[in-house]
Amino acid sequence: MEELWLIIAIAVGIISIAIAIAFLTRKKKQAIQDDALLTLGITLVVLGIIFGDDRLVGYSFIGVGVLLSIISAVRGLRKK
Repeated sequence: MEELWLIIAIAVGIISIAIAIAFLTRKKKQAIQDDALLTLGITLVVLGIIFGDDRLVGYSFIGVGVLLSIISAVRGLRKK
């Protein structure tokens, strides 16, 4: 059963990274991109909390989520 949750967590991580890359490569509607990065970051932090039983998966999600949130904040400061 643990292998199933690990596979699901890895799949969600790969999908979220693909979505982030898709939003970063688009140059249209920059404000929406920043909001999308922030939303994705918060989602990954919540997933990290949910999958907190397995430290490797949980901390990985939290780390990537915080990193995306920081990138979104820095981009927002540079635009102003």
